[in-house]
Amino acid sequence: MYDDFFVNVFMDRSWITASRISDKYKNGVEEFLQFAKRNGIGVNNKYYCPCVNCVNVIRQDIELLREHVLCDGFLKSYTIWTWHGEVLEQYSSKSTTECEYSNVYSEDCMEDMIRDIEEDSFHQAHVYGSLKDDSVTELYPGCSTFSRLSTVLRLFNIKARNGWTDKIFTELLELFHQILP
Repeated sequence: MYDDFFVNVFMDRSWITASRISDKYKNGVEEFLQFAKRNGIGVNNKYYCPCVNCVNVIRQDIELLREHVLCDGFLKSYTIWTWHGEVLEQYSSKSTTECEYSNVYSEDCMEDMIRDIEEDSFHQAHVYGSLKDDSVTELYPGCSTFSRLSTVLRLFNIKARNGWTDKIFTELLELFHQILP
């Protein structure tokens, strides 16, 4: 178990920025998939897809995940694989001999993200309960792919990546409000 910890922490991730047609990239993708299957929490054998289009919001089966990452590319900023079972404490300033391996998982990492921003602050503002509810509420009845929270986070990600102004983003949200049930 400790051996797996040190292999995971010190695994070479330079493949993420390598050419997608290189053996280095392909081998890195296979290592990542093995890591995800071994450490991640799959829901119906589906894992968050770290390709540049799904951005760890959409779950895919391993074969489709492999295809996405090989064809579309792996998120270059995703070097600590928290959505696939890697624990952030592994990268703290402690020496490796002081590090402890921890297998702390939840079915949906949204809760972890909310908790990281200090749960007490959210309770005081009554926002924590709302965010927690939105993380499990379907975007619309029958939509099992997106929760309210995952949709908002994905939209903000698109806004940030493309440099949209608040005005453009507000207009888009108003349009969605009119379109969606």
